[in-house]
Amino acid sequence: MHSEIASSRTAQRARPGARVSRLYEAMDLMLGSVGDPLALKSLAASASYSSFHFDRIFRELTGFSAVDYQRKRRLRRAAHLLRHEPDVAIVRIAQDCGFPSNAAFAKAFRQQFAMSAKAWREGGWRDYMDRQVGRESDVSFFVAEPGDLQALLAPYRPPPPGSIAARIAVRSLPAAALRYRRFFGQSGAALSSACNAVIRQHEQEREHAHQLAPAAAAAARAWYGVFDEDPGFTGAREYCYDFGYADGGGGSDDPALGLRLLPAGSYACLDFHGEWPRFRSMYEDWLDRQALWRLDSTRPHIQRVERGADGRWRGWLALPVKKR
Repeated sequence: MHSEIASSRTAQRARPGARVSRLYEAMDLMLGSVGDPLALKSLAASASYSSFHFDRIFRELTGFSAVDYQRKRRLRRAAHLLRHEPDVAIVRIAQDCGFPSNAAFAKAFRQQFAMSAKAWREGGWRDYMDRQVGRESDVSFFVAEPGDLQALLAPYRPPPPGSIAARIAVRSLPAAALRYRRFFGQSGAALSSACNAVIRQHEQEREHAHQLAPAAAAAARAWYGVFDEDPGFTGAREYCYDFGYADGGGGSDDPALGLRLLPAGSYACLDFHGEWPRFRSMYEDWLDRQALWRLDSTRPHIQRVERGADGRWRGWLALPVKKR
């Protein structure tokens, strides 16, 4: 049965279309209403499906029912808040994440993370991240060259203290419309290969249409990777990762691409060129060591990359932050 689901999900990724794009929009509605009751009928209607067909297609695409998917996202949002909002009461976090009672939240949280919310807040999150998800789970390597297995498979190593923090600047980024392909259940080398396949296809199409040299085609576009949750708390099977490019207003003929708005706001940004820093290093060397900013869990993590004139990738990582 598992292999049948995996085959179905692989087929969905290989032949996405307007149907999948509508499901993307429904999923984004779910993300934006984590604290609200799940109205499956309304979600199905937003994607132009009956409740039965919506849940069946949703399960084919993600491997989870819509109800289970939303429950897991609520719990990860709660885990996020427990780590980054230490002054907010646990009962308040449970309510804000859509749980009807503290008892229901406590039971669900323990089932998901194998510890109490209190233990998680007191540092259990770090053990969970290392043990259950793994040090290689950080999605910052999504666009590393597929042949560079040494970089893709290298375990996380903390940077020298202060070396990442010294390079971070908090900037106000404008909103941006993104045309994207969504990937489920892929991480590490698999995700890198999938994103590179998108880039290569785009470069070939541009070269054919505009008679551009490959290097010129590559340099003509910046690419964005977007992750809506803490990379360290989400296992590979539950990854939901958006990869694409800024929409210039001309639209797209590809029905496989979704359209989402990256929200404006304050972001802690780390510039890079010819290296692959990880979000985790930004958390540990900067976010956890300063007192002015905290993570804003309502906005996504963003990476922007493009090829420089020297052929190497350059860009920035951006953590959404708000003042304490």
